[in-house]
Amino acid sequence: MTHRRSDRRRMLLDRLGVLPRRRLREALRRSLTFAEGLLAVCVVLAIAAALDSHDVFLVAGGVLSAAMVQRLIGTLALVGALAALGLVYLLRFQPQLVRTRRQIVAFGACCLACVAAAKALLWLDGAVAAPYRSLVYLTPISAFTILFTVAYGQREAIAAGVILAIVCGLAVYIEPLAVGETGRPWVSGAPSALPPHAEPVAVVVVLMAGALIGPLACRRIRKRLKPIEVGILIGLAQAFLLLAFYLILGRLWPRWPRAWEPAWALANGLGVGILVTVLLPLVELVFNVATDIRLLELSDQDQPLLRSLVTLAPSTDNHSRRVARLAEAAAEAVGANSLLALVGSYYHDIGKMTKPQYYIENQTGHENPHDRLRPSMSSLIIISHVKDGVELALEARLPRAIVEIIEQHHGTSAVEFFYDRHLREARDSEPIDPSFFRYAGPRPATKEAAIIMLADSVEAASRTLDEPTPTRIEALVTRIIAAKLLDGQLEDCHLTLSEVRLIEQAMFRVLCAMYHARVEYPAARTERSGGGRRRRAP
Repeated sequence: MTHRRSDRRRMLLDRLGVLPRRRLREALRRSLTFAEGLLAVCVVLAIAAALDSHDVFLVAGGVLSAAMVQRLIGTLALVGALAALGLVYLLRFQPQLVRTRRQIVAFGACCLACVAAAKALLWLDGAVAAPYRSLVYLTPISAFTILFTVAYGQREAIAAGVILAIVCGLAVYIEPLAVGETGRPWVSGAPSALPPHAEPVAVVVVLMAGALIGPLACRRIRKRLKPIEVGILIGLAQAFLLLAFYLILGRLWPRWPRAWEPAWALANGLGVGILVTVLLPLVELVFNVATDIRLLELSDQDQPLLRSLVTLAPSTDNHSRRVARLAEAAAEAVGANSLLALVGSYYHDIGKMTKPQYYIENQTGHENPHDRLRPSMSSLIIISHVKDGVELALEARLPRAIVEIIEQHHGTSAVEFFYDRHLREARDSEPIDPSFFRYAGPRPATKEAAIIMLADSVEAASRTLDEPTPTRIEALVTRIIAAKLLDGQLEDCHLTLSEVRLIEQAMFRVLCAMYHARVEYPAARTERSGGGRRRRAP
């Protein structure tokens, strides 16, 4: 037994050792189409033009100088380098974000809006009195990163926020150089005169701090007022950093010429909280993302699809709830989105509502309709519940993440029961196509979808245990997960071997709790012995 276990563990290690290398090769091979690449270049050009808009307008009006040309080329080079760095990062960690034109446009529009806001605030600086300048600290980069965290992910939002903070600092540096050539009074003053704008380094530090705090504090938004709380935190942190920066420069005492700068930094945080609160429902609608607030709403058992599932396929609903317990515990164990795993489990089998009588859990006391069907037809019916579930989810406008879980929760697994039956009943002359007995896929692409796949299989198999002792439960969970792993179903979901082990342990604990031992009632002992009066259990 020990020898077999070590062999199996070695196979699993070998299998998983290949996966990171394979994913790296696939990431390096990814490339944009010509149209998508051209669109990305246009986004970079638009951001560079917005960053040095003053020189662009002068060149368009026929005014040209060597300094302007150098600034334009340098700005384009810097923005292009930062964009290339961000593109490589996204291709490595979030390739689907830049694989469609819609996503490129949405991402580029958000970046362009941030740069345009910074430029507009810099232009307003020239129209206000000197003590009230530095409006650039109101640039809502942290609002963008919070919304980006909600829509796509934390790592991608942080990377975008860092790049945007650097670009805004570059804008602060470029603006007085470009405008100085036109002879504005507040640029051509004495050397001791107050600088026209904030310190570029201070702008980068302060805005980058907000861009980092926002995603880290708003990874899970389960209350509508959470962005307000995070906005206050961002404002206080930015004001504190600004004070510390000017202490380093020695400009805070005895007379601080920019007394309003901390106020603008604090106002930025408050404005970000309000802006995110207002825009969050719009982001949910436009990007069709599964925010935590939206998931909590979908977990309500009064949702039409869940009510229909209880009515039409009550045993499937019970199965889904047990899967949800397993998936939630496993997701928490590996740091995945446990709420998404929970709600995705509720909806993963909604396609069974269309033909509930063909699924074993709903055949209580009735004839099994598969006894009258060929195995190939039975397999087709079983497999169709994935397509039916996706259609129901799209009609109900469920978030994209839930639809993907429904589509991927079986991956390309085989319907083994009917395939084995087909092998037994098939004639020698009858061709056998194994792919006909496999789900169409795709395989799970996220940790949550993979966890639900494993929980679905483990829960269904656990019903077959006559005596669910801890030893048998552990062997069952290990066998099911190993089978999925060796079948290649976990190749696209970025689960490591240590995480697979944590999932296995979490599901074992939950199943042991589900099948905990009970004290035998006297009535049960009397019925087994065949004598005595039947008693009603309390």
